[in-house]
Amino acid sequence: MLWAFLLLLLFDDAAMAQSDTGAAGIPSYSTSLLIAGSGNAAFNARFTTLLKERLGREVEILPYSPELSRARPDTPVIALGPQALSRVQDQQPRPPTLALMVTEDQFEGYQSRQGAALSAVYHNPPLLQQALLGKLILPQSTRVALLVQPGEEASFDDLIKALADFGLQARVFIVAGDDSLIATLSRALSYGDFLLAQPDTVIYNPRTIKHILLTAYRRNRIVIGPNQAFVNAGALASIYTPISTVIDETVAALQAYKATGELPPPAYPSALDVQVNQQVARSLNIPLPDTSYLTERLNETFRQGKEGSP
Repeated sequence: MLWAFLLLLLFDDAAMAQSDTGAAGIPSYSTSLLIAGSGNAAFNARFTTLLKERLGREVEILPYSPELSRARPDTPVIALGPQALSRVQDQQPRPPTLALMVTEDQFEGYQSRQGAALSAVYHNPPLLQQALLGKLILPQSTRVALLVQPGEEASFDDLIKALADFGLQARVFIVAGDDSLIATLSRALSYGDFLLAQPDTVIYNPRTIKHILLTAYRRNRIVIGPNQAFVNAGALASIYTPISTVIDETVAALQAYKATGELPPPAYPSALDVQVNQQVARSLNIPLPDTSYLTERLNETFRQGKEGSP
């Protein structure tokens, strides 16, 4: 009887080991997902590592390829950036896709497509939140200037209306081309207490950043947004989404997909952070509130979604 009992224990241990590793010593995962990386290999690696830490051993994470995705049609694909999203959505049939590191504008053209589940966590913070950051830093400010491309004026109507609820008047200034950028910028800076920069790579890019920031500095005006790179270059402050929040949103979306077969609707991140340029603030004699205070107030306003002065 004792030998039979020992054999039974050995059999149970072997069975448990096989259930963990599979017949060929390969882990048997209950869930898998594919990652279509961006052009930034270092970011891809960091994102994958952090996601693996959050999801644990039960989830198999593999690099995306059309062949692998077609062989696993129900496996969700995480697309990091607009180029990855385009590559994944070119696949037929399209796989369930969660887009990260894309702006609302970059994702908009895909939303009407029929087929597999498709969603996004937007990379760019709402412009309203960026403007409220400017208001928190300059409480006396009442006017906001924006540079926009020809034909895009109407897309800012909702923002202008929303800013009025916070005591801010906003006006768009049309940049007809590179030759008119500085002249238009000068008019915008004469009007606004600060320049609200949106993620428009035609107007705001490595070629124009120096001219925009120097002109604003000489006019004793601050630039808010559009991202951390601009703050490092000389903008006063910007909202950004920390990678920990991106991971949180990704995990929540994958859990929803596993439970329901659907991805949550595209949305902005549920939490934001703030980066400031202390050197620019000192040069312009602007007292900056603590970044934790700025972050707390902005996240509170964002969560509540209520109207009122920050």
